[in-house]
Amino acid sequence: MKPILAPLTWLVLVALGAAGCSSRMGDGIDVAGLTPIRHVVVVVKENHTFDNYFGSFPGADGIAQVPSSAGLIAPPHAPDVTPRDLCHAHPCALTDYAGGAMNGWEQVSGATSGGDNLTYAQYAEADIPNYWQYARHYTLADRFFADVLGPSFPGHTFVLAAQAGWASGNPDVNLDHPYWGCDEDPSARVTVEDPRIGAPAQVFPCFDIPSLPDVLPAGVNWRFYGSNFYVLPEIWSMFDAISPIRMGDGWAHVVSASTFDLDVDRGALPEVSWLVDQDLDDEHPGYGSVCLGENWTVGHLNHLMNSPLWADTAILFTMDDFGGWYDHVTPPRQYGLDPAHPYGLGFRLPLIVISPYARAGFVFHEVSEQASIPRLIERVFGAPALSTLDPAAQDGQANDLFGAFDFTQAPLPPLPLPLRACM
Repeated sequence: MKPILAPLTWLVLVALGAAGCSSRMGDGIDVAGLTPIRHVVVVVKENHTFDNYFGSFPGADGIAQVPSSAGLIAPPHAPDVTPRDLCHAHPCALTDYAGGAMNGWEQVSGATSGGDNLTYAQYAEADIPNYWQYARHYTLADRFFADVLGPSFPGHTFVLAAQAGWASGNPDVNLDHPYWGCDEDPSARVTVEDPRIGAPAQVFPCFDIPSLPDVLPAGVNWRFYGSNFYVLPEIWSMFDAISPIRMGDGWAHVVSASTFDLDVDRGALPEVSWLVDQDLDDEHPGYGSVCLGENWTVGHLNHLMNSPLWADTAILFTMDDFGGWYDHVTPPRQYGLDPAHPYGLGFRLPLIVISPYARAGFVFHEVSEQASIPRLIERVFGAPALSTLDPAAQDGQANDLFGAFDFTQAPLPPLPLPLRACM
């Protein structure tokens, strides 16, 4: 049951923000239980930048012409299934970043093979119409950055722990031990760039770091809804790389995404959940169809929107990493071991905030990052920042995304959408 004083409290907080007392609504104030939000669902898909998905979105900071080596050109049209994956490893991201000049994209092998300029390509509204519908009706963030200049392993871990143990890349894998993290072959290694070490190091990809379940208050439950990994039978989750979860009781909270709709139906959705596809519906370039991936997302969100849970839910839809696609906005903060070759911030990612309390038809221009997702969850449920347990966590300084919400507005209706016929 919502506290009776919640709307009045939020009117006071809005007034404080308008008076310049806070750059983000509720900073320095214990807001636990005062918002109408009782459920947060984090949906993470694969490998797209903001420009790649929303570069032509009205009112957002997109780009109509890209600065290629041949001069300014219109972004090519991105195909539903791309002909190849683009390099998005840490060294490739540093090449793209070019010390902040943002002009190294064509120097990465495969970025423009055969003159197709794939790295610069964009999807139009007709290609991802339902994602655009969410963005038009709710809130689209156009200053949401990856925390790492790099690929999936650190990107997925940041939305769970606000850090990735300073990992800058993906670990080695083999067919006998294909799952990233503590279940890998003992010889597996991943590069970390921990400033406390003073030089890059190769370590086993199983990190003794705190994650959100460690700080959530008693009675706030969580679950990670994941898919299998292509033909492999087990659930894929980056909690595998967080040893207190993988080696503890928390691993029982990692379940199949096929149970998400069932939990919604029976009112058993936990307060905090991650919904992640790592199969053919993950939208990963070179492997999956963007259309099929959008349908996967929409199918699950339709289920939630058609349930009583919609009334108190916030859904955060985003990507794990930039996927090698171009984005024109220079990351505004650098941190890590080597200032000349920063660990992060990385490039902009799409973020759509979908909720009855998301600002309607709003483009959220505040700078935020992947660590903002844990920060929002901490703020909603009254948890301490993970950075109080481990200074490597970036949530303590991250934007809490509250500016994307208006908790005093008349709640927005759900937006169930039709699934599309994919080629």
